[in-house]
Amino acid sequence: MILKHFRFIALLIVLISNLNSKTVIENGEDNSTTKWRVVEGSSDDILNMYDSELKSRVVEFNGGGSYKLGATGGSKALNIKGETTISWKMKVTIPYTIYILTQTTEGLRYIFYVSTPSRGLKHGFLNGIHHGLGKATLNGRWKTITRDLSSDLHDAEPDNRIISINGIIINGGNGIRVDDITIYTPEEKIYINNYIEVNNSYKLNINSEYFKILQWRFKDFGTPEILDRRGIIRDRDIFEFKIHTTTTNGKRDLIYTLGEDNLGLIENNRTIHHALGDDRVIGSVWVENYPANSLGMPQAITRDLDEDIRDFEPNNHLLKIDSFEVKGSGRVGYIKLLSSVDTNLSKIKKSNSTSNSSDNLPSEKEINNVGFKIQYLFLYLLLTLLFLNREKYFKKG
Repeated sequence: MILKHFRFIALLIVLISNLNSKTVIENGEDNSTTKWRVVEGSSDDILNMYDSELKSRVVEFNGGGSYKLGATGGSKALNIKGETTISWKMKVTIPYTIYILTQTTEGLRYIFYVSTPSRGLKHGFLNGIHHGLGKATLNGRWKTITRDLSSDLHDAEPDNRIISINGIIINGGNGIRVDDITIYTPEEKIYINNYIEVNNSYKLNINSEYFKILQWRFKDFGTPEILDRRGIIRDRDIFEFKIHTTTTNGKRDLIYTLGEDNLGLIENNRTIHHALGDDRVIGSVWVENYPANSLGMPQAITRDLDEDIRDFEPNNHLLKIDSFEVKGSGRVGYIKLLSSVDTNLSKIKKSNSTSNSSDNLPSEKEINNVGFKIQYLFLYLLLTLLFLNREKYFKKG
């Protein structure tokens, strides 16, 4: 009977720990580089050093080679299951490619990220899923990157699923520094869980102070007539996504459009523009006649708004996401907020609301209290269990 109760207690502990689920792959604090193997280059290229700006140890890769942590499979693979969001800090000025090695229901996939904003998705090499992070990542400041790997996989292969995350490869980027590579499970605040039709314009109230990562999907902006022969949408004004925010420096509008070049601070320094690239269609770069190469393939955008602000105002910070606005005609949906890896997840409730209005969403105060209530409930159950069985656990020998 005692063993049964202790098993129950262990289950409670696991449930509580899952509220803050994350796996740190590399943070440099072991003062070692032995986790990394050289694919191309020299072991002398990999350095563990103290970074005065972060005030922590980091890993630096010199020589522009290729360096791997984990493996595609076997005993050296990380084999991380159940968590599909990755976050890492990096500081770099030279073009790079970062590969995340994943095992999926359809086999091995390299979900990889480059320093251009273009998105060819299924191009480059077999089993590669390509996404561009944008030129702002090369500005030489420490930047946190957060990617929803499941969403990035579904952009190219909607029916595929991630089984495990097995490794990471740092390629190029001579002198790149990385820190706090973490796989985690973010909490979500869902606003719209389907697609809605947008005719010219649409606006959604967000009103959130706790989240800083916004994700949405879109499709069907434009018609086949505006595509060039590679399937690329040529009209950069076919849509505009605008996010109204409050920052430490006042109101800021974040604007995202098609294109290769970020315009940065515009409109009297009250608006910050980022380019999303031109390749909005699956297989649009290399495979002209790919069966799925057609207008209308859903695409997901995941943006860390605080980082996007700091790209052009390094000393500014996001305080509040006010609203999300769309200009153009097409379909937009699956709009949600994600917690960042450094967020106290116990303060955030997973909301399943699909309302178009924030009036029906739980208040920030309610969100703040839910996690604590869950943990107090587990603690209460644990203490009750011990009290009811106190004679068994604490009887005199």
